[in-house]
Amino acid sequence: MKEILIETRNDKKLAAYLWEPADGDKYVVVICHGFRGAKENGGKVFAFADKLRKAGVGVVAFDFRGSGNSEGDFAAVTLSRQGQDLQAVIDHVDQAYGLPVIVLGRSMGGSSVLVGASGDERVAGYIFWSTPVFMHQAFATIMGEDYHRLQAGETIIFSDDGGQFELRPDLINDFDRHDMDGYIEEIGVKPALIVQSRDDDAVGPENGEYLRRRLPNSSLHMFEEAGHRFLELTAEREDLTIEWLKKNFC
Repeated sequence: MKEILIETRNDKKLAAYLWEPADGDKYVVVICHGFRGAKENGGKVFAFADKLRKAGVGVVAFDFRGSGNSEGDFAAVTLSRQGQDLQAVIDHVDQAYGLPVIVLGRSMGGSSVLVGASGDERVAGYIFWSTPVFMHQAFATIMGEDYHRLQAGETIIFSDDGGQFELRPDLINDFDRHDMDGYIEEIGVKPALIVQSRDDDAVGPENGEYLRRRLPNSSLHMFEEAGHRFLELTAEREDLTIEWLKKNFC
């Protein structure tokens, strides 16, 4: 594994980990973290990347602008910006290796996959972990009254497990710029894996079920008690993802 920087179209640099594809590998998996997350996924990305390498794919895990070690201001985060960041990473993989990409998104990272990769011919497959399709509903659930303050045009100071951070109303306003149904339709018959938990208190199971109904070549794995973060079932989620990759690509 090595650390690299990937330049966006706005001249910002994204911090990334790269596990280079070996001779004979045919794909690179690009991993997109969730809202307020980072490429390390609490340190879990390293063991998962090792599993992916053993399955015969290269791996890139990166920080969106304003997150982790990437340049940019987190307060200005939008779905549009994260889609652009993902496009920059796909461009980098294409230029460096000329290999098709399989995109994996956790939570809002999966929403960013829809925005930034659904119509890209270089993308061969899609993996959605606990991904919101109904963005306003998900963020209203997560933020409560702060969500309504954002809707009213206020900049807020929000607190979560990672501490306090500033967030501008651009995040909420930008949701309406995106036709999620249109993005889903653009995926067409490409293989897609959807992993969701029925007791997810941030992204309800209706999101995964919606994706499954609208993606004709998709598989939905609905856990009963994994929560939003799959803290106790990390290995199970990773292993079924590896098996899906082997079945469809490796």
